[in-house]
Amino acid sequence: MQTCTYEISDLLYHTSPMILIDNIESYDAETVLSSVEITPDSPFLRDDVVPSYVSVEYMAQSVAAYSGIKAKNSGGSIKIGYLASARKVALNVPYFSVGDKLEITVKMIWNESPMAVFDCRIDRQNTIVASSHLNVYQP
Repeated sequence: MQTCTYEISDLLYHTSPMILIDNIESYDAETVLSSVEITPDSPFLRDDVVPSYVSVEYMAQSVAAYSGIKAKNSGGSIKIGYLASARKVALNVPYFSVGDKLEITVKMIWNESPMAVFDCRIDRQNTIVASSHLNVYQP
């Protein structure tokens, strides 16, 4: 794994305020490790919590960052991608609270361009709080 030197806003097709993840910690040819900290300014925060179903978007944006890193490293440009489906979604907690630090891991398990499948999980304090297989499409 190597450290990511790109700004998250340079890797995603999204713009603020819809960039939900904070950092890309590291990556390799198949994997991206990213993070988000739930703060009082976090999008989708209501009554001091973010519903755990938002974790699907945290995972999807981490997949998008994977694609952005590959594009940047090859001299290409960021392209739009689509979340085609989320399979085997497991939400092990009902919500995330202000102060929670989430670590997102996405690993490509199948790629037949323009479709790919990623195994994704989110950890909080070394406990899996959400997981899914995301099917993505990038035209």
